[in-house]
Amino acid sequence: MQSSLRKKLSTYKYVLIMLPGLIVWFVLSIWPHLEVFPQAFYKWNGYSPNKVFVGWQNFETFYRSSAFKDGLLNTVLYVLFLFVIQTVLSVFLAVVLKRNTRQNRFFRTFFFLPLVFSSVMVGLTWGYMFDPNLGMLNQIFSALGIKSLESFNWLGEPVRAIFCIVMVHIWANIGYPLTILTAALQTIPEDLYEVSEIEGATSMQQFRKVTLPLLMPALLRITLLTVVTGALAVDYILILGSSVGSANEFDTWAVKIYQGLLGSNLGLPSAIGVFLGAILFIVFLIQYVVTKKVEDSIH
Repeated sequence: MQSSLRKKLSTYKYVLIMLPGLIVWFVLSIWPHLEVFPQAFYKWNGYSPNKVFVGWQNFETFYRSSAFKDGLLNTVLYVLFLFVIQTVLSVFLAVVLKRNTRQNRFFRTFFFLPLVFSSVMVGLTWGYMFDPNLGMLNQIFSALGIKSLESFNWLGEPVRAIFCIVMVHIWANIGYPLTILTAALQTIPEDLYEVSEIEGATSMQQFRKVTLPLLMPALLRITLLTVVTGALAVDYILILGSSVGSANEFDTWAVKIYQGLLGSNLGLPSAIGVFLGAILFIVFLIQYVVTKKVEDSIH
């Protein structure tokens, strides 16, 4: 009986230790997010004591505007480019740099290094590189004799601009999924590779039958973070968009939320946030079910 009481007191002790941090986290992070939902039904400038209840008007205004369709297309393209390219590239680099050699440790550090730079610094640097007149990329192509790219406007067309911005995003953040996947690869027993090699499996067959299935739980969690990060991307789009005068042609929903916060009606960006949050919640549920099935099949 004393042992049971001691266990209960020990549990409460850990709860009490975590409680202050949980309260701060709820007040500063969760509560502001929850406030978005009622705010979406009001017209409010952010400082006036008077809030005007408008019902579904903010949702209807956003749905009927060009920002809904164009922003949705740009968001889907951004997430799709980021998801496919970063996932494939991070898996490839993790497999190549799996062995803990001095050379591989150098390259892991090399790919992780851009994470320490601020997004503003990265965006401004790449904005100069993409400049059609004085940019480094065009000067390199000019030096190589490729005249067609000598004055090429990398951010001049929406789909191409989104692709270029995604590549900057990947360059700056590839170190995170690479680190997670490299750590996950270290947990795969070498015995499995030795047995498969004795069975006559090629390197590609080992990757398909051994590496990829055992890497799938970590990979699915990273892909969820990739989708959420892509859907909420604002900084690189704003910074690189400003380098060509305006980012309106390739604004995503997240950028529309940021721009709406600078306007006179905070209900409109709140409505956009509810739209975006609902879609991401559905993606989360799908990813959770898929991850659960994959983990159950492995165990």
